[in-house]
Amino acid sequence: MRTSIYMLFVWIMVVGVAGSVAGQTSTPQMMSFEEAYQMMEQNNPGLLRMKEQVKQKEFEQKAKRGLHLPTVSLNAEAVTMSDPLHLDLTPVRDAIVPLYNTLGTYGVFSGVPNPDPATNQVLPVLPDNMSTAAVRDKLLEAGQEVQAGDWDRMIQEKNFASVSAGFVWPIYVGSKIQGANEAAGVNLGISKEEVRVEQGALLTELVQRYYGLELGLQVVKVREQMLESMDKHYQDAQKMFDNGIIAKVELLHAQVARNEADREYKQAVRNLDIIRSGLAATLANDSLENLTPSSHLFINKELEGLSGWISKAKQENPMLKQIQGKKELVNIQHKVEKRNYLPSVAAMGNYNLIDKNLSPYMPDWLVGVGMKWTLFEGMSRNNKIHASETLHNQVEFAEQKAHSDLEAYLTKLYQELHMQMEQKTELETTLELASEYAASTEKAFNEGFATSTSVVEAYTKVAQVKALRLKVLYDYDVALARFLQATGTPEDFTSYCRGENSVLESL
Repeated sequence: MRTSIYMLFVWIMVVGVAGSVAGQTSTPQMMSFEEAYQMMEQNNPGLLRMKEQVKQKEFEQKAKRGLHLPTVSLNAEAVTMSDPLHLDLTPVRDAIVPLYNTLGTYGVFSGVPNPDPATNQVLPVLPDNMSTAAVRDKLLEAGQEVQAGDWDRMIQEKNFASVSAGFVWPIYVGSKIQGANEAAGVNLGISKEEVRVEQGALLTELVQRYYGLELGLQVVKVREQMLESMDKHYQDAQKMFDNGIIAKVELLHAQVARNEADREYKQAVRNLDIIRSGLAATLANDSLENLTPSSHLFINKELEGLSGWISKAKQENPMLKQIQGKKELVNIQHKVEKRNYLPSVAAMGNYNLIDKNLSPYMPDWLVGVGMKWTLFEGMSRNNKIHASETLHNQVEFAEQKAHSDLEAYLTKLYQELHMQMEQKTELETTLELASEYAASTEKAFNEGFATSTSVVEAYTKVAQVKALRLKVLYDYDVALARFLQATGTPEDFTSYCRGENSVLESL
C-alpha cells in the first residue's frame, strides 16, 4: 500500500513538471535562424556601436579633406596697456633748428633763379646779395616751422579695440595634407573591417546560443524519453516484485534509476531558461521568454577542399585586412616623415572691419605669402624616419605570422568538421544497436532472464548516444560558424544550414 502511494506521488510530480513545461511552451515564439540573424544585426548594441564608429571615421575623413581649403576666421580683440605708445623726436628738432638759424643768419648763397617774370628774361639769376637774402629768409621761415612742429607723436592710445577677418591657405606643406587624407581613408577601411570582425564574432555567438537552445530542447526530449522508459521499467519491476518474481533490491534499483532520470529531466528543463536568457542578450530583446528555434541542428554531407578556403581567407579575412591597412598607415607615415625636410608655404591675409582708437598707422588690409623651412631639428626627423622603417618591418612580420596562424587555424577547424561528420555516421550505427539491445534487455527482464541493472544500463546507453549525436551536430554547427568567420565569409552560414547538402536533425 505504501509503495502504491509513493508511485502515485511520483507520477503526480512527473505530470506536474510536464504540465509546467507544456505551459511554458504553450505559445512558443517560433523563430528561424535567418530571422534571429536579422534581429541581431538590427538590435545588438555592440554591433551598432561599431557601425557608429564607422560613421565617425567617415566624418573624420571629410574633416581631413577640408585641410585643402583656406581657414577663414573672425578675430576680435580689446586691449589696454600700461602706457600709450608715442614717438618723441624733439632731440632731432633740437639738432636741426640751430642749423636753420645759423644758415639763415650767416649763410652766403648764389645762383638763385629770378622769380619775377617781368625781369627774368633780362636777369635770369639773382645777384649774390639778393640770392643770399632770399635763401636766408626761406631758411629762417623753415626753422620757425620746424620749431613749431609736433615732434612727439601718439602712435597708439592706451586703450583700443578692433574686429578683423583673416584667412590662412596652405599652399604646400610637404604632402602632410595629402598624407592625412590618405590615412583617414585607410582608417575608415580599418573601421569597416572591425565591424566585420564584430559581425563574425556575434554570428558565432548567435550560433552557439541559438543552436544551443535547440540542443537544449532536444536534450529535454531525450531526458523525457529516458524518464518514460525508466518509469515503465519501474512499473514492470513493481508488478514483478508484487508477484514475487524479483527481489526487492531489483525494485529499489529500478526506483533509483527512475528518480535519477527524473532529476536529469528537471535539470535539462531548467537549463533552457539559462540558454534563452543568453540568446535574448545576443538578440538584444528581452521579450523572448518562450523563443523556440524553428531551424534544427544540421550537418553537411560534404565541404569544399581546404586549399580553396585558405585562398579565400587570405583575401577576405577582416583581421588580415586590418593588418594590411596598418601596413598602409606605416607607409604613409614613412612618406610624411621623409617630406618633413621640405618647406611649408601658406598664403595669408587680414582685413580690418571695425576699430576703436586703433593706431592710424595700421593698414586696413594685408595679403601675403609665408614660408617656414626647418633646417635643423636635432636629428629628430632622421630618427623618426628610421623608426618608421622599423615599424614597417614589424608589420611585415606580424602579417607573415597572421597568415601562418590563420592557415593552421583553418586546418584545425576543417579537420574537426570532418571528424564530426564521421562521428555522426558512426553514432547512427551505435544508436541503432543500442536501441535494439535495450529492447532485448527489457524483454529479457520481463521474462526473468535479466536484471534491473542491465535494463537501466541499456537505456542509459541509448540516451547517451542520442545526446552525444546531438552534441556532435551542435559542435559541427559552432565549428562551421567559426570556420566561416575565419574565412571572412560568416554571412554564408545561412546557406550551409539548409539545402540539399544539409542533413537536419530533430527527435
